[in-house]
Amino acid sequence: MFGSPTQQRKITLDLMRHGEPEGGIRYRGSIDDPLSPAGWQQMQHATDQAQASGTRWDAVVSSPMQRCQAFAARLCQARDLPLTVVPDLRELCFGELEGLTPTQAWEQYPELLQRLWDDPEGHTPPAGERFTEFSARVGSSLDRILQTPPGTHILMVVHGGVIRSALSHFIHISPRDSFRIDVPYAGMTRLKLYIEDSGQYNAALTFINRFSGKA
Repeated sequence: MFGSPTQQRKITLDLMRHGEPEGGIRYRGSIDDPLSPAGWQQMQHATDQAQASGTRWDAVVSSPMQRCQAFAARLCQARDLPLTVVPDLRELCFGELEGLTPTQAWEQYPELLQRLWDDPEGHTPPAGERFTEFSARVGSSLDRILQTPPGTHILMVVHGGVIRSALSHFIHISPRDSFRIDVPYAGMTRLKLYIEDSGQYNAALTFINRFSGKA
């Protein structure tokens, strides 16, 4: 049970992955493809299910990428919620893997992908972003949000890599183990942060991949 005499605030973060982008499943950390019609439906289904379960958000925070921001903006307009776009919540850049399907990537870079799977912190795709740098920018962004949160229950519309990084940051799952967590399109993961006067906090995982886009 979390809590202490100095505990003042509890913040709930719902981290939802974007829906399917146009072009289907590809390495697209920096490629700014929009959502496909199916992707829009997945995200609408997930947020409708969350609302039906009693979830009420105070604010929405989004990655700047189209596949996140476009839906976040529409949701905020429909539900009269404030939207904050955070540039450093964009996905990991995959370098030369960008634009490749998983099959194409494994055909062209089998040894690299196996090394990335086994040790993401120790290996980087050619021209890609170092995983340690990605984790640092995501973690810093999350901490800044907690310093001045826009509400007590926040929906974050982000990417699979950002959600895995958040799990590493808040509940200390290793980067290697975070790669073994499936994050489906429009899946939602909830974290509760118990924040003390000093700014220190404890984090608890409430659920993972609930309200996904599968009807």
